[in-house]
Amino acid sequence: MHFGDGTRAPTNAEGRRREILAAAVRVIAQGGADAVTHRRVAAEARVPLGSLTYYFESRVDLIREAFRFYIDEATAFLLEVEREIPPTSVTDLVDLIVEIMRREFMQPELLRAEYEMILHASRDEQVSRAYAGWERELESRLAAPLEAIGAERPLAAARTILHLVRGYELEQLSHHAEDASEFRSRLKSVVEMLLGSNAASLDRKTSYANQSSRMRAGEPRRAAAAKHSTHRRTHQ
Repeated sequence: MHFGDGTRAPTNAEGRRREILAAAVRVIAQGGADAVTHRRVAAEARVPLGSLTYYFESRVDLIREAFRFYIDEATAFLLEVEREIPPTSVTDLVDLIVEIMRREFMQPELLRAEYEMILHASRDEQVSRAYAGWERELESRLAAPLEAIGAERPLAAARTILHLVRGYELEQLSHHAEDASEFRSRLKSVVEMLLGSNAASLDRKTSYANQSSRMRAGEPRRAAAAKHSTHRRTHQ
């Protein structure tokens, strides 16, 4: 995920609003929602203090909008990685989840903002609704490939995997408890367990399909080579 760092001057009203929200997310990551003040966010965003009261009526409004902004940015980030690694098999799905987490930990301060949002949701009904909606969307997006792979209860499987991921992220943020390769192994075992016999079957089919695709891609080259060899023998 990539948020503005406050060094580029906004060029229009929408740009300035985004800079303010990105700055608010960084402040939340540093000290939680309680750290958010108009003055501190204005300094972080490098904008006049008056800009804060112009775009946001109150501190509470600013915090709520910052969390909504985070959800929008995080959703766009997840979709981008999913396009790069389509989850069509158990291995692909595990690779996708691990890659998402790897990129998230490249900016751990933003990941901390996500968990600050979860904590704040217990105290703010609007943030709670926004977070609950986002969580349902995450479950739904993960359930879709799980169902395609063969999960009998894809939504329950998606929730189990998300809870495992969240637990790992919290441990890593607090004390770097486990190597990523070890977590990947555990995650793959859990996904396979949730899918049962369908997991190995689908991975074999995917591997066979990939191998067949590579073989078909090589056929024109082999045919051309054979034709060239025949042509040489004919003219020797």
